[in-house]
Amino acid sequence: MRTTPSQSGRPGALFPLMRAAPGLALWLSALALAALLSLLVDGSDASANVRALFALPGHDAWLAELLHTLRLPRVLAAAGAGALLATAGATVQLLFRNPLAEPGLIGVSGGAALAAAIGLSLGVGALTLTGFAFVGGLGALLLARQLCGRDLSGSRLILAGVAVNSLTVSLLTLLIATLSDGPLRSVTFWLMGSFAAMDWPGAAAMLAAMLPVWLLLRRQADFLNALQFGEAAAFHVGFAVSRRLQLAAMLAALATALVVSSVGMIGFVGLLAPHLARLISGGEARRLMTLSPVLGALVAVLADWISRLVLAPAELPVGVVTSLIGAPFFLWLLNRGRDHAGT
Repeated sequence: MRTTPSQSGRPGALFPLMRAAPGLALWLSALALAALLSLLVDGSDASANVRALFALPGHDAWLAELLHTLRLPRVLAAAGAGALLATAGATVQLLFRNPLAEPGLIGVSGGAALAAAIGLSLGVGALTLTGFAFVGGLGALLLARQLCGRDLSGSRLILAGVAVNSLTVSLLTLLIATLSDGPLRSVTFWLMGSFAAMDWPGAAAMLAAMLPVWLLLRRQADFLNALQFGEAAAFHVGFAVSRRLQLAAMLAALATALVVSSVGMIGFVGLLAPHLARLISGGEARRLMTLSPVLGALVAVLADWISRLVLAPAELPVGVVTSLIGAPFFLWLLNRGRDHAGT
């Protein structure tokens, strides 16, 4: 009979009550509130935005058109992208058995970006571009896993991530140096990450892809729980380890590729959201895979909102905002791990 790891010997939840459904409802409510803020608060008249969004008497028809055709799909796309990145991040952390793992830090996003940039320079279509990004992201993930070998400690993982990222950045720089002005501008802007170009078809595709990828990865929860004791332990409780590892890795790479190919590089969401979920609900895979996408959507929506407010009416690339938040958080995690190792 298959078993799952208990929480004994692992960091407990800081807020045990958040494990239950009311806790999830609370975070879903926070996501809904963040989405409303992103829709309605933009430095202009918020009351006019409210009237336009809900078609109240006296609303501005042009403003209503702006909110419904540009702002709303952008917010939904941000939520979908954040959920996908957080799901991929939680999966990678469980696969590597390391809470410092993240698609960007171990080169998955870089590999997807390199392959997608090649696709962009060739002028391929949206579906082919996702295929390019998927192959690049999966290749980077497998390379990082190979470099780590059986040593999945934080230091080994970071070294593997640095190596893979250095390779992808070098190849990406080489590619950019060879591009003409037109493709160069599109690739450079895309690399910074932005939801500005998102329309209803793009948002619908993001959300439609998010649900099956998340469901398939969440179905791996029992295996990912067993994997925390090692591959041998997972094999002895009845899992086909090699096949399951490949499936989970491919789905994590696909989730990352869907985001990178659609909106560019958005770093650290896959680190922030799963780690916050771990602090809130504990490290059990099913809870982690349930809460992480909600928190990822929340982080992405808030980051997109901040990117539009800081320099309004201009805007920052959302990838810059997530990196400014995520990089200090990652350094704090590294320092916290060093302090724990020294005790």
